[in-house]
Amino acid sequence: MGNIVKKFLTNLIRVLPLRNDIILESHPDFSDNTGAFYEYLLKQGTNDRMKIHWAIHGREPVTKELPQSVDTFRLDPKGFRENWKRLKVLYTSRYIVDCNSFIKKRRKGQIRVHTSHGMPFKLLLSYSNYEVMGEMDRYLVTSGKEIWREIHTKIIGLPEEKLLPLGFPRNDVLVRGCEKTKKWGNYIVWMPTYRQHRNRSAGELKSKFPYGMPEVYTAEQLETLNEALEHAHKKLLFRPHPAQNLQLFEERKMPFIEIADDAWLREHDVTLYEMVSGAEALVTDYSTIYYDFLLTGRPVGLTMGDAEEFFEKFYCPFENLRQQIKGFYIDSFEQLCAFVSEPENHCNRKELEEIKHLCHDYTDDGSAERLYEFMQKEYGFDAKK
Repeated sequence: MGNIVKKFLTNLIRVLPLRNDIILESHPDFSDNTGAFYEYLLKQGTNDRMKIHWAIHGREPVTKELPQSVDTFRLDPKGFRENWKRLKVLYTSRYIVDCNSFIKKRRKGQIRVHTSHGMPFKLLLSYSNYEVMGEMDRYLVTSGKEIWREIHTKIIGLPEEKLLPLGFPRNDVLVRGCEKTKKWGNYIVWMPTYRQHRNRSAGELKSKFPYGMPEVYTAEQLETLNEALEHAHKKLLFRPHPAQNLQLFEERKMPFIEIADDAWLREHDVTLYEMVSGAEALVTDYSTIYYDFLLTGRPVGLTMGDAEEFFEKFYCPFENLRQQIKGFYIDSFEQLCAFVSEPENHCNRKELEEIKHLCHDYTDDGSAERLYEFMQKEYGFDAKK
């Protein structure tokens, strides 16, 4: 679509009145905080009273069956029809709830709540700053305590009055649990951040973990890890970062180690956080899922041996990482095998409970409900007649 045509259509759409529609965005689509909030809206019958528009990333066809009054539009439209639909939705929808990409306001009268991608752990300041995010009405967080206010206001640049400490909707299932996963037996979830990007080398770390698993360097170690899991009668569900290069890992098949990627989740008909909710323990590093998993009260293993190098690429909001982030620190392959074999023997529950309450003002399963009721009260959202 040419710039002149786009400008003409934009000026035309500005004349149209705002509708009480809502735009939702997450990446992957239909996931994360916005996805959990969406499921809550459906239970409330919101789509019987207003339209829900999902912003879709990429060009893959949408195969998900959508209820009435729920539709999609492309963030990278092709052709007149897709461009027109995108412009119309962005300029005539009153409410915006985004999570990963920034769906900025287009006109006066729009209400935007950014649910964020997680509490601060590693920060890419070119992304995590208020100027880039754009004007919003509220920014959802899990805690309003001073340590987090300082990070959000002084580092990210958010006005303090924008912070909305109601908890993350995606975390509700971690407290509530998921019936499907109770049939899977014992398993551990491993969710690392990426070190080697599948599409580029710029910005990669020099530390090389060929299988995407910190502390696992050789095929022999991978087989030993598989044997340790077999001996402990449990599986390891390895959830790679979407950007992680897994070519070497995929060349080897391990019966007690499964790659729980998006295809795996679809095959098992669960969401990411439903899978995590049933885990006996979590292994992670600089991922914000660390804070979320604290709500389960279960053991956490931390692979942060390359922290010094990692935080040359990202900003660390803490002066002393190991003092602030509690869990069992895995600094060798032997410690990794010990943790996955017997997580309970490597867990200081008192420490984890203390940091849980530091990171979460609410520890129940009512975050989606609180957000819904807040938007109703403050912004007249989904007014029931």
